[in-house]
Amino acid sequence: MSEVNQPLLNQDRGQISSSHRYPIKKEELSDFFQFDNIRDGSSLQKIEKLGSINGLSQALKTDLKQGIANESIVERIQTYGANERIEKQPKTFFELVVECLEDDTLRLLCGASFVSLVIGCIREGLAEGWIDGIGIFIAVFIIVTITSVNNYMKEQQFRRLNQIVAQRSVAVIRNGEISHISIYSLLVGDIMLFETGEVFPVDGILVKSNNLVCDESSITGESDPIKKYPIGIQDCNPAPFLISGSQVTEGSGEMIVLAVGQSSTIGKQQALMNEEEEEEKRTPLQYKLDVFVEQLGSIGFKWAILTFFVMFANLMYTIYSSNDPNVKLFSLDTVSEILDYFIVGITVVVIAVPEGLPLAVTLSLAYAVSRMMVENNLVRNLISCEIMGGADTICSDKTGTLTENQMKVKKLYALDQTYTDFERQQFDSKFLNLLTEGICVNTNAHISYEKYGIVQNGNKTECALLELAMDLNVSYTDFRPSDNIIKIIPFSSSRKRMSTVYIPKDNNNIVRVYSKGAPEIMFQYCNRYMTKNGQVEQIDQTFLKKLSEVQNQFANDCLRTLLLTYNELPSLNANQLSKEEELEKNLIVLGMIGIQDPLRKGIRQSVAVCTEAGVTVRMVTGDNLNTAVAIAKEAGIISQDYVPRANDYTVMEGKQFREKVGGLQQIKGDQGQIVRYEVGNMPAFKEVSKQLRVLARSAPEDKFLLVTGLQKCDSIVAVTGDGTNDAPALKKADIGFAMGITGTEVAKEAAGIILLDDNFSSTVTAIKWGRNIFDCIRKFLCFQLTINVVALFMAFLGGATVRESPLNTIQILWVNLMQDTMAALALATEPPSEELLKRKPVKRTEVVITPSMWKFILLQSIYQIFVLIIVLFYGDLIFGVEYGINNKTWTEQNGIHLTMFFNIFVFLSVFNEVNCRKLKASEVNVFENFFNNPLFIFIIVSTIGIQMLMVEYGGRAAKCSPLTLQQNLICVAIGASSVAAGILIKLLPPSVDEFLSCTNPFKERTQAVEEEEPQGDQKKTQ
Repeated sequence: MSEVNQPLLNQDRGQISSSHRYPIKKEELSDFFQFDNIRDGSSLQKIEKLGSINGLSQALKTDLKQGIANESIVERIQTYGANERIEKQPKTFFELVVECLEDDTLRLLCGASFVSLVIGCIREGLAEGWIDGIGIFIAVFIIVTITSVNNYMKEQQFRRLNQIVAQRSVAVIRNGEISHISIYSLLVGDIMLFETGEVFPVDGILVKSNNLVCDESSITGESDPIKKYPIGIQDCNPAPFLISGSQVTEGSGEMIVLAVGQSSTIGKQQALMNEEEEEEKRTPLQYKLDVFVEQLGSIGFKWAILTFFVMFANLMYTIYSSNDPNVKLFSLDTVSEILDYFIVGITVVVIAVPEGLPLAVTLSLAYAVSRMMVENNLVRNLISCEIMGGADTICSDKTGTLTENQMKVKKLYALDQTYTDFERQQFDSKFLNLLTEGICVNTNAHISYEKYGIVQNGNKTECALLELAMDLNVSYTDFRPSDNIIKIIPFSSSRKRMSTVYIPKDNNNIVRVYSKGAPEIMFQYCNRYMTKNGQVEQIDQTFLKKLSEVQNQFANDCLRTLLLTYNELPSLNANQLSKEEELEKNLIVLGMIGIQDPLRKGIRQSVAVCTEAGVTVRMVTGDNLNTAVAIAKEAGIISQDYVPRANDYTVMEGKQFREKVGGLQQIKGDQGQIVRYEVGNMPAFKEVSKQLRVLARSAPEDKFLLVTGLQKCDSIVAVTGDGTNDAPALKKADIGFAMGITGTEVAKEAAGIILLDDNFSSTVTAIKWGRNIFDCIRKFLCFQLTINVVALFMAFLGGATVRESPLNTIQILWVNLMQDTMAALALATEPPSEELLKRKPVKRTEVVITPSMWKFILLQSIYQIFVLIIVLFYGDLIFGVEYGINNKTWTEQNGIHLTMFFNIFVFLSVFNEVNCRKLKASEVNVFENFFNNPLFIFIIVSTIGIQMLMVEYGGRAAKCSPLTLQQNLICVAIGASSVAAGILIKLLPPSVDEFLSCTNPFKERTQAVEEEEPQGDQKKTQ
C-alpha cells in the first residue's frame, strides 16, 4: 500500500492542451450539490443525462477500478482546482525587528546617540567619550530585542491556537493501488474510500456502499441520519450525493470526488465566512487603545518640542547674559549641550507612549486563556476572550447547549390515555408487540451499556425510542440486522418522516409498514387509529381534537412530539415496493410520544447571571414554536407568565422573522463580487430586535441574519453553534462559541472559543474573564499614565529651571523597560471577582479613562510631583549629600542626589501599583485579597531589588551612584507614601470626579473617534 502524505499544492500548473480538456466544467459539478437541486431531483437527472456513473467517470477520465492516473494530476488541478487551505505566512523574527525599528522615535534616538557618540569621542577622547552614546544604543537594542521576541512569541501562539483542524489522511485508489494521501491532496475524479466515522472533506457521488448511513445534520440542519444508495440499485431510491462536512454514521463505501476547495459545500460556507475580512480582526478595546496611544503620542510630541525650546531658550539666555568670554554660541560644548536637549526631547516622546501597553494586553489575554482552559473554555483566538467582556447579546442553540442532548421518552399517548410510567402489564399485548417491533425496526440508532451508564450512538430521538423499548423488556438487537427488513425509506428534509417495510417473524403472510415523523406531517397519511381495547377505528374530529390537545400539552411540557404509525399489507412484489406513496398511505395511528431533552444543570442560574450582567440571551432553534417557548420559559429566557399578544416579537418563527426584516441582502462590488451582507429592512429589524428572545423553526441563514442585524445595531454579539451550517454565523459574530463534544471541525474552525463541555454555563466564564481583561488594562493605564504625567512634568520643569532633565535618557529608558514590563505582568495577572458579573458590559463607545480613573491619575501625579520637587531642589539638604544639578563632570559623589531622586521616582511608581489593583472609588482597602496573587507580591519585591542593583552597578553610563542601605530604605519609605496618598484620594467625595472630569484630555476625542470607527462587519468592508 503506497503512502502519499504531502498536499499537491506546489505542482507545476501549466496550461492544458486541448486534447486533455475535460468535457464537464467545475461549475457544473458544484451545481450537483445545491440543496434545492438534490431535493427536487434535478441533480440526479443531470447525472442520468451524462450516462449515469459510467458516463460521469468517463467525462472525468476516471477508471472506477484503477482510479486516476498520476500523470493527470497537474491537469486536474488546473481544471478543477486543489483542495487547498490557504494560510497567512507568519512574520519572521527579522521582519518583526525591522517593524520595530520603523518607530520614528527609536530612529531619532539612534541618530542622536550616534551624534552624541561622535561629539563625546571628540571632547573626551576614545577612552570615555563613547559611554553616553553607546549606552543609549544598548538601551535601544534591549528595547527592540525584547519587543521583537514578545511579538514573535505572540505570533507563534496565535498560529498554534488557530491550527485546530489537523492534517489527516484518506484512502484513495490511484493507478490501481490504494494510497493514503492528505485531504488537501484530494482531486476531482479521485476514487475515495471511506468507513464509519469519516467526515467527508469534499463533495462526491456514491459508487459502492455497504449499508451506508450519513448524518447530514451539520450541513442541512436535519437531525435524522439518511440512508445512502448508489444509482442503479434495484428497488431503492437513489441517494448518491455525499456532502462535504457530513459524517458516516454506519457502513462504508467508495465515491468519486466531484467538488474540492472553494467549489465544495464546505468551501462555499468558508467563502461566506471570509467576506472581505481584514488581515487581523481588531477588537473594540484595540480601537480604544489605538486612539488612546495616538493621543498620548500627540501630547508627548508637543510636550517634547516645548521642553526642547524651553531648555534651548534657557541656554541662549545664559550665553548672551554671561560675561565669560569662553561661553560661546558656536562651540563644541554648546553643540553638545543642544544635542543633549534634543535627546531629552526624544526621550520625552518615549515617556509619553506606553510601550508596556501592548505587553499588558498580551499578558492579560495569555493569562486569561490559561485560566479559561481550566474552566472548559478552549480559546482559539486570543482576542475573543477580550471581546467577550463587552458582549451584550448571546444567540444560543438549544440542543446540547441549553439542554443535555440526551433524549428520554417522558410521556406516551396511546389507547386513549397518557402514560408516564412504562410497565409491560399496563399495555394490551397486541399494542405492545406493534409498538416495540415498530420502534426496533424503524430506527437506525444504537445504544449500549457501558460502565458509566447508557451510551447513545446515532440520532438522539431514535436512541430515546430504543430506551423505551428496553424499558418494556424488548431489545432492538432481536430485530436487526435482519433479512425480514425488506425496505427502508429514510428520513429526509423534504419527507420529514421515516418508514420501514418489515415481514413479521410470526406471520409471513403479511408485511407491516412502520412510519414515524412529526405529527403535523404524519396526519395526512393516517385514516385510522387504535382504540383503548386494541381495535382499529376510523379517525374522526373527536380523535383529531384530542390528539391536538395532547400535542399542545406535550409541547407546553417541553416535550418533542413524534407520531408512531403502522399498516398491515398483503405480501408485496418488487413493483409494489418501489411505490413509496402506496406504502405510506392509510396508516394507523399507534401512539404519540413526548421526548424530553432536559435542561443542563445550572442553566437557569447562568441565564439569570447573564441578565444581571446586562447580557441578553436569545435562543435560536429548529424546534416548533410551542416547544421552544416551553424550553425558554424553563431556562428563564422569557418569563413564566409570557403570553403572545398583538405586535409582539418576543417569540417568532424563522419564516415570519425573515419576512418582517426583509431577509439577507447581498451587497455586490463593481465587478459583481459579494462584498458584504446586510439586513433588507433595518428599521424593522431594530423594532424586532428590542423584543426578540426566541427564534423557532429557524433556518441556518436566520442566525447569520440575526447576527448581522444586531451588529448593525452596535451590539457585541456572541453565538453558540455546533454544526457546519452554524459556521457562517459563528464567524460573523464578534465571538463564536463552538461545541467541543458535538461540534463539527468546520464549526470549531469558525469559532473563537470552544466549549469543551458543550455547556452554556461556560459562556459565563468567558464573560467574567473578558471583563477582567478590560479591567486589567485599565489598571495598567492608571499606573502608566501616572508615570507619564510625572516624568513629563519633571523633564519640563528641569529644562525650564536648571536647563537639565533630572532623569537622563538611560534612566528613562530603564523605567520604560523595567517598570512597564514588570507592572504589566503584575497587573495583568489579577484574578477576576464575582463583582464583574454585576455590572453592565463595556460598550463600544465607552471611554477607556473614566472620571474616577482620571481623578486618581491627576491627584496621584500631583502628589508625586510635589514629593519629587522637594527632593530635586532640597534633597541635598534633607539627605545631607552634595547638590547634584548642573555639574559639568559626573562623579559618584555628586551623583548621589539625583540617584536618590531617580530611586524615589521609581519607588513611588512601584507602590502605586498597589493602588491600581482597585479602581473603584468604593474600593478603599487596596490590600483586599492582596495575598491571592503571589505573583504580584513577587514582582513588587523583585522590582525594588532590581532597581537597587541598577543603582549599585549602573555607573557613569546610567549616571547612578551606589547608595548606602540607609539611603535605599529612605527612598523605599518615601515611595511607599504613594499608597497612603492613593487611599486618601479615594476618600474624596464624588463631586471631585465631576469637577476634574472636565480636565480629562482623553474623554471627548476618544468618544468622537470611536463613533467614527466602523462596527461589526463594516470593519471588514470599508
